[in-house]
Amino acid sequence: MTKRCYWRGKGVWAAILAGGMAALAGVAAHHLIVDVVDATAFCVSCHSMDIPAEEYRRSMHYRNPSGMRAECPDCHVPRQFVPNLWAKAVATRDLWGELTGSIDTAEKYEARRLDLAQRVWAKMESSDSRECRACHAFDAMDAAAQTDNANLLHSRAAARGDTCISCHKGLAHAMPDMGVIVKAARADLEKTLGVIPEKTAKVYLPTTSAYFLAADGQTEGGRMMAGIGVDYLGRQGDLAHVRLKGWRQEGEDSVLYAEAGKRILAARLNAGARGTPTATGREVTLVATGQRWSERTLEVWLPAAKLTAGDTALWGFASALYSVNCAICHAAPRVNEYDANQWLGRFKAMVDSTPLSEDEQSLVQTWLQRHASDAGAPP
Repeated sequence: MTKRCYWRGKGVWAAILAGGMAALAGVAAHHLIVDVVDATAFCVSCHSMDIPAEEYRRSMHYRNPSGMRAECPDCHVPRQFVPNLWAKAVATRDLWGELTGSIDTAEKYEARRLDLAQRVWAKMESSDSRECRACHAFDAMDAAAQTDNANLLHSRAAARGDTCISCHKGLAHAMPDMGVIVKAARADLEKTLGVIPEKTAKVYLPTTSAYFLAADGQTEGGRMMAGIGVDYLGRQGDLAHVRLKGWRQEGEDSVLYAEAGKRILAARLNAGARGTPTATGREVTLVATGQRWSERTLEVWLPAAKLTAGDTALWGFASALYSVNCAICHAAPRVNEYDANQWLGRFKAMVDSTPLSEDEQSLVQTWLQRHASDAGAPP
């Protein structure tokens, strides 16, 4: 009995020893594999990586005055064990892409560049730019060594909790053609123009347009601003009969605003049409300023072909214009970061640095103001 227990005990210890050795061998194998695959040489060994590899070699991450070099895994592979393993598992699809030749030519790569970039940006945003922060940290930055603009933007980013990739896209690889996003959103919007179902309650103007005082389309009353929603009353030929509900500030009869006290421009009125809006009897006096506002309605006619019956495609287009054109120099401010009146000045200060047309500017400004911090759901 004692002898049997003795050998049984030795067997247990032998099993533990064998298991320990196997574990050590596994760890050693893991580190050996990691040393191989977590190297730039391995990352760029595939033919499909020729283009991004060449872009990387021309970047500041490869060659810079300080002589520090960020390797591919420093940006693309997490250092933490579990995220690292998951990244390796996800990367197996890159092998499939190499085998199937999904980006094995310059033409194929350019066609996929935006999709590939957005995938990486989304990953970095979801991890709060974890790999970037392994080398860069706000509290380690020497503000005196930065330009005034960089110091200002970094301070603001730190205060808002922005992540690195919000501003620093296109550092190691060429930026994709972001205009593709705008083109797709524009195409979605254009499909809806002039399509007004019979029971439609509200329509919107994607572009600033002249409006007419009668169904004959002969007498212009002024201009309706892009992004403004109006009640749909019917249609006669090429013109749609609509009603704008707006507000007039006391002493200002040449314009109507979308809301009392908020400079969301809804319509401009020609000199001969300033008596056209009808008072509803609702009046508001703002406590802070003493301004008196009165609600007015304006029934006019608009070109039906310019109207959209839904705001989803309209705001999608405005959002695309903003995200693509207003994040060139820095992370774009969040839409609800300012109130409607603040956005009026903020956007004007930004827009000169963009290629937006006047109609696009008007639409984006209305979108920002209608979704500002002090705005509810747009009517």
